[in-house]
Amino acid sequence: MTLTVKQIYERYSVREFCRIIEVKRLNADGASYESDWQDIEELSKLKLLDKSVGSISKKIANNNYAFGIVSVGNVTLSLNSKNGQFDDENNTSSIFFGYTRHKSLIRIRDGFVDYYTDSNNPVNVYETVFEGFIDITSTGTKVDDENFKQNLVCIDLLSFLLKDYTISDMGTLSSTTLETLIYEILNRSEFTDFFTVSSGNINAGYDISSFDISQYEGQTELFTLFEDFSIGHSFFYVKDNVFYYRATTSGLTNVITIGDKKLEKFANYNSGISNVFEKLYWEDEDSITFTASAIKYNRSKTINVKGCTDSTQRQNLLDNIGATSKIQRKEFTINIPYYMNIYVMDTVTIETPQIIPSDAFIWGLSKWGENKKWRKPLGADNIPNNASWLVKSVKHNQFKTILILQEIV
Repeated sequence: MTLTVKQIYERYSVREFCRIIEVKRLNADGASYESDWQDIEELSKLKLLDKSVGSISKKIANNNYAFGIVSVGNVTLSLNSKNGQFDDENNTSSIFFGYTRHKSLIRIRDGFVDYYTDSNNPVNVYETVFEGFIDITSTGTKVDDENFKQNLVCIDLLSFLLKDYTISDMGTLSSTTLETLIYEILNRSEFTDFFTVSSGNINAGYDISSFDISQYEGQTELFTLFEDFSIGHSFFYVKDNVFYYRATTSGLTNVITIGDKKLEKFANYNSGISNVFEKLYWEDEDSITFTASAIKYNRSKTINVKGCTDSTQRQNLLDNIGATSKIQRKEFTINIPYYMNIYVMDTVTIETPQIIPSDAFIWGLSKWGENKKWRKPLGADNIPNNASWLVKSVKHNQFKTILILQEIV
């Protein structure tokens, strides 16, 4: 049985990386797609993958009140296109000739080669790290100055679609609770053609009842709507072609334990004061407030969700947000060797950092001398050994994974 990406990463210090970039082209009718993913190397007859992908990042709001969409950074593909293989559909040499380049789908899968199950028959084991649309309207989609590389800016699936439609595009919406409204909006072909939508995966941190969609203008983008009604209590994303709407208090299953052999850098320790809000107010309604039982920093924030018009619901929502925003949580950043199977709001276990910081002064010993002594990075003593932490941000760049982790309280 083939090993998983996690098994290879945990068991073996030497790993061979593999990557495949695939396209599912939009047909010339502008409405339908190819039925299968195509390997762009095979389509173009070029070797493309060396330095072809910029950084891939995913993050959630870096505070304790303004949650919402898992923000996926745009990905720029820089592809060999010396004969116009990745030009738009007007070039007969392009792989998009006979199709439409704008809004064609791109999928990036990274992984490791499994030599260990059967050394005579190695198998590439992949995880999807990005899926989205080619955006030719972006100024970054262009040919380089030497007319050799074609840069294609790709925008992640969910944010592209939510920005592509407005409330008016959804017709009459009859749902009055938040969870049923989300399902009513997304359970249509404009979205289900690209990912699975199930009511069982929609579990709000606070399910606002008596939600009044008429408080929003018809031309409001769905992206703006979802960000507004999620503030402080929920986050949402698409992973492995499934839509999830989850409470901010629900960390996902422990993904991996990071020991000292994989912990390459520990930095940016933060006590978390900047994320604490002990007093919350509802905009333009002085009677609706939240105040923590113990005030330490006297930090406040004003909240407003336009569709939440009922006073009781407003108070309940502030109480829900306040239960999270009042808590101080430590944060820090670590670098590890590239690990593609990790996502925002996963939990990871960290062994106490023992990395030598770049500014460490080693008295009377050469850099590589025997029996050298070192100090821990600033803040490392505040990190308990083998504790679990919540992933707030993931960035893959140059075969490194950079994680921002937050304390689970």
